[in-house]
Amino acid sequence: MTRTFRIIKLIFLTTSILLCLAIPVAGLVSTVKGWHGTCQGFNHDVSDCPWWKYAGTEMFWASFLFIPLLFAAAMIWLVMATLQFVMAKVQKRKETTMVE
Repeated sequence: MTRTFRIIKLIFLTTSILLCLAIPVAGLVSTVKGWHGTCQGFNHDVSDCPWWKYAGTEMFWASFLFIPLLFAAAMIWLVMATLQFVMAKVQKRKETTMVE
């Protein structure tokens, strides 16, 4: 059971890291596909802008998709790591009381 638990914990850690990387990657991919030298402002006005400003805006909007998933994966990993720590402490305490 502990091996399976560690593997699942590792999967959630890897998922969290990949979700952190997904925000800039999604913004850059969207920039490559959609940037035509202009940006649309909040008042629906179109103005010239550099690609990095467009990419920053795209990363901002991509964060709305990925941050809730990142939060969920990170919280699950944190709870599992805490449980593993507590279980290890309980097991160690049982071993020391059995020896005495």
